[in-house]
Amino acid sequence: MTAQFCFYPAARSRAGGLTGTAVLILLFYAFAREIAPLARRIKPRRAIDDPFLRGFRAQLGATEIVAIATGMGFARAQRAARRALDLFPAAEIVIGTGVAGALSSGLGEGDLILADRIVATRGGASDHIATIDSATLDELGGYLRLAGIGYSTGAILTSHRVLGTGAEKRAANQVTGAIAVDMETAALAIEARERGLRFAALRAVMDTVDDDVIGAEMADENGAVRPLTAANFLMRNPSVMIRLPRMMRSLGRATRSIAAALEAIASRGAAPATRRRRG
Repeated sequence: MTAQFCFYPAARSRAGGLTGTAVLILLFYAFAREIAPLARRIKPRRAIDDPFLRGFRAQLGATEIVAIATGMGFARAQRAARRALDLFPAAEIVIGTGVAGALSSGLGEGDLILADRIVATRGGASDHIATIDSATLDELGGYLRLAGIGYSTGAILTSHRVLGTGAEKRAANQVTGAIAVDMETAALAIEARERGLRFAALRAVMDTVDDDVIGAEMADENGAVRPLTAANFLMRNPSVMIRLPRMMRSLGRATRSIAAALEAIASRGAAPATRRRRG
């Protein structure tokens, strides 16, 4: 029988958790824009009562979502995950989410990846971090299919740096076999595993395999644009201005895909609200 985190979970009362039949999903994302479309869909939201964590809490039916901003990179994700998992040890599942870069030519902007493996690179070689259990993949994939949301399954690579060119991304695919890359998922998977918690990674493609990543230098570790740095960068690279609108469209497409998918998971496969209204 497939393990379930949304279908009638057993009553429980653990420190820091919920009681009765409520379900707690703990989401981690790097920066606010990644989660903004989801945040707009689920109201009311309330702040997390902790001075060291950024994010929000919200209720969707019987599911409580706690969404935590980690900042970018392995170390920041690890610190945020440790703090959040201390505060919310009763999470039914931990989900790492946000945008990713494609490492495979079969993925386009906004395409979703439900990871079956998490890998990293060490000394130029691939390092296996975690395998997502088949029960979790079947359950989350089932919710997405019920909502009519397509996705790909494959390995996600956590990189210690931005893979900025198509050549770098294709090389990473050859070494690791991963189909997408981010900078935080491995840290989240490790921390969830150490707590004995279920883990999943759900990412959406922002840049395709042949797209160069532009302007990463303009943002701080929380994804916010640094005005002076951005101005200096654009003065040195004026051609980037032409490409920024497409980058923002790609970000919007990816984050809307994430919102629809997470809403479907939290609501056990119900069609996303925007799709229901259109229907």
